[in-house]
Amino acid sequence: MRPDRLLIRATSAALLLLITGGSALSAEPKAQLRRELRRRTLTIDDQALGSLPELHVAGGSATILTFEIPVRDHGAIVTDTRGLFHPPTQTDKTVILVPKADLAQPAALNVTLSDGTVLSFKLVSIPKEADVQVDVVLALKDRATPGSVQALKTTIEQLRGELDECQASSATAGASKIAALFLGQNLDEPQVFDRHELRGRDKQRRLLVEGRWVYRLVGLTYMVFTVENRDPVKPWALDRAEVKVAGTGEATDLRILAAASEDAVVAPGQATKVVVAFKTPPLSGSHKYTVTLLEKGGGRRVVLEGLTP
Repeated sequence: MRPDRLLIRATSAALLLLITGGSALSAEPKAQLRRELRRRTLTIDDQALGSLPELHVAGGSATILTFEIPVRDHGAIVTDTRGLFHPPTQTDKTVILVPKADLAQPAALNVTLSDGTVLSFKLVSIPKEADVQVDVVLALKDRATPGSVQALKTTIEQLRGELDECQASSATAGASKIAALFLGQNLDEPQVFDRHELRGRDKQRRLLVEGRWVYRLVGLTYMVFTVENRDPVKPWALDRAEVKVAGTGEATDLRILAAASEDAVVAPGQATKVVVAFKTPPLSGSHKYTVTLLEKGGGRRVVLEGLTP
């Protein structure tokens, strides 16, 4: 894709983020009107790599960074323990930052490029101007490889930022995902919210697997199982799940959206819960499921056939 099209898409994404998050913004409109919005080029050489070049951001305004080489997936991390930033938006060679309000104290941005170069920036708000776009040009003789001192320092800051973000969002992440499911539904169509017993039980290769419940929610099906490891020596861990559904015709493979175990490793004599999620297929009155649970790093697999919710 051409760079100008990527930039247009990045700008559109930023505008969409501002529209959807507008209720959370607390910027001062009058102050923003007096600011000069700038587009500038920032050249980073080996001497400047150890410093923190400043980016001037403003509450409620998007700042777009462009790079000459691609940005690594999830390579943009804002060290922001106060929650003043929306999550950075990335395209191939751009990073978009949108603070919810002006910054009273500086924050940091770390960007890892696809070749391993690590760049760090200082984020500040000043009354007179804000960066609407910054084109980052690298003039490096010695790249900041992942093993360099500068890269290691930046990695530590990234890990601190990621840990803070996880701790701050873990309690609400599940609720946010369910909310997103509701937003994706057609409000004029009937929806299914129900729970039924899942009938099915089998003992294979010293594993006792029992179907317990099946939930249907906004077009998705969640099957819940208990797995008891009856092997006296060998632990068990879930690798993946496979699901087939059969009605009056041939069985059809379903794409698994999630397969998770309550415990990463099930010790001998212990039991755990396993949930398998997939998009609810068109159902008939005689449909039955076949669920296969496969062991990670081992050959044990359990197949439950003829499951009827």
